[in-house]
Amino acid sequence: MRNLVYSLPIAVFLLLGGTAYQCAAQNYGYEFLEFANKTYREEIQTVVLHPTEDSLGRPAILINSNETLVLSFDVLGDLSNIYNYTLIHCDHRWQASNLHTSEYLVGYTEDQINNFRFSLNTLTPYVHHELVFPTDYMKPKLSGNYLLVVYKDQLSEENLLLTQRFYVVDPKLSIQANIPQRTRKSGMERSHQQIDVVIDVPSYLGNMPSDAFSLTIIQDGRTDNTVNGLRPSHTYPDKLLFEYDTETLFEGGNQWRQLDLKSFKYQSDKISRIITGTDYYTVDLWQENRRNRQPYVSDFDIQGRKFIKARSDQDPAIEGDYAWVTFSLSFEPPLTHGEMHILGALTDWRLDKKSRMKYNFQSKTYEVSLFLKQGYYNYQFGICETPGAPAETSLIEGSHWETNHTYFLLLYFRKPGSAYDQLTGSLLIDSH
Repeated sequence: MRNLVYSLPIAVFLLLGGTAYQCAAQNYGYEFLEFANKTYREEIQTVVLHPTEDSLGRPAILINSNETLVLSFDVLGDLSNIYNYTLIHCDHRWQASNLHTSEYLVGYTEDQINNFRFSLNTLTPYVHHELVFPTDYMKPKLSGNYLLVVYKDQLSEENLLLTQRFYVVDPKLSIQANIPQRTRKSGMERSHQQIDVVIDVPSYLGNMPSDAFSLTIIQDGRTDNTVNGLRPSHTYPDKLLFEYDTETLFEGGNQWRQLDLKSFKYQSDKISRIITGTDYYTVDLWQENRRNRQPYVSDFDIQGRKFIKARSDQDPAIEGDYAWVTFSLSFEPPLTHGEMHILGALTDWRLDKKSRMKYNFQSKTYEVSLFLKQGYYNYQFGICETPGAPAETSLIEGSHWETNHTYFLLLYFRKPGSAYDQLTGSLLIDSH
């Protein structure tokens, strides 16, 4: 029975499936890659990428600095391996740049992940791997979007483990942004948040065409509703303005729901029961309800992220255990079109088979079970009406202008005649 968890078929783990980020043919020999945060094998669990000094920070570093990122992941089972990784430079739309690796990497084109530890005193056996990068052996020399690719032996479709996005910023341009109290779109003042952006342009770039610049806006960590490839709405010799009616309009949504799984020895307020099995725990949560008709309540959250944490006397990296956690949402009648999904870092911000909830006609609820490591999780429920479209959360969670969000702004510049997009500025702005 000890091998049950990591020998189950892929369909049971529900880790693979459709997504809005399909790799296009123009990805220059990487057609088998999906240029997004994704795990490619059922045994890969709890992938986290963050700055070394900030476990909840965005995966971004400054070019030619000493800043580093930490990648960590678990491989279910009790067999150790040394894995390889490489970096791929991408344009602002996450397609592979038409560059040779020697043009954007200093040093080798691949390196090893040889830091691993075995789990200790856990029902579910796993090997915990960590990588701190860039290293002296391989580091980016251009700014822009990068895809971190981890694989076994040689890079091929059958050897893929995971891919993760990160950013290398060369802060040449200053970004200013604000969220006005009233949206330009009438009737959305209390339910939506508008992002207005001003870019200060130095004189040596004042004669550049406006389509040389593009802006990306990310709400919290969501990838489904990201604004990407936005061009300036107004241009001046020393400024670029991004002021739109709908293009920079986001659902205000609601504060993220919270789940404390730091210990399987006691039941937090969301947990109805905890069952200790032979190979893993089973955690059933209390049935949850829609919040769309409730008044807004300000509450602290970690904006959809996950924070791997165990008891104070445990090392969560190797002593954190795993559980099948069942979420349920009261909802009737069932949807006649679209799909219900659970959103957040607990599903790697993806809308796929893993995040999709199934309807239980007996209990009149949408349900999904996720295999999660001990920690603290945020999540919401949303409806995706068509594949590739953003999930709409307002029908479940409500939508309020007052909701606290953090917006991550990324400014790209492609010099005319150049073959890649530079990442020339970034900004984090809180909605309130």
